[in-house]
Amino acid sequence: MVQTLRKMFKNYLVVCLLSIALGIALVIEPTFLTKLVSYILGGVSLGFGVYYIVMYFIKNHEGMVFLMIKGLILAVIGVFLFVRPDFIPRMISTAFGIYMLVNGIIGLTNATEIKRSGDSEWQFPMISAGVTFVLGFIIFINPMLPVKAAMMVLGICLIISGASNLFSAFTSRSKLKELEKQAEKSERNDIIDI
Repeated sequence: MVQTLRKMFKNYLVVCLLSIALGIALVIEPTFLTKLVSYILGGVSLGFGVYYIVMYFIKNHEGMVFLMIKGLILAVIGVFLFVRPDFIPRMISTAFGIYMLVNGIIGLTNATEIKRSGDSEWQFPMISAGVTFVLGFIIFINPMLPVKAAMMVLGICLIISGASNLFSAFTSRSKLKELEKQAEKSERNDIIDI
């Protein structure tokens, strides 16, 4: 049992240190994780593309042209993701920025209609729609801004989590040492009793 706990402690220690290291990497370079994901997706796409192209030339059947086309498309996507690793997060952020822009315009229109109708409760909808519009515009202009901010927050959270887990691991290590001492005592007592 003590050996199992010792192995668990070592594995937990490695996980804590990896969490802290990943957190530091994300704080220093916030797009590190998104680039890594793009490189992995690009590598997988390129690998499948090359595989399909090779299979087309090996099998060389007339009906296998779709393999060549599929392989070329996947290979181009793979190369593109290697050259532009920020493409996927940039597209997601741009779409989110456009959504916020449109939502802000609709909100401003609705708030204006509320004001025209004579309702006195038009200020809060106007302010929130204006903030939504401005944020959407900022994200649309600089789509990597929210990705970088989110990754930095994730990095800080990983550092805090890893550090607190590391502290917990070292405090529980003293309990593990006590268990080891108790196990040694019980083994000595068992030998003496025989």
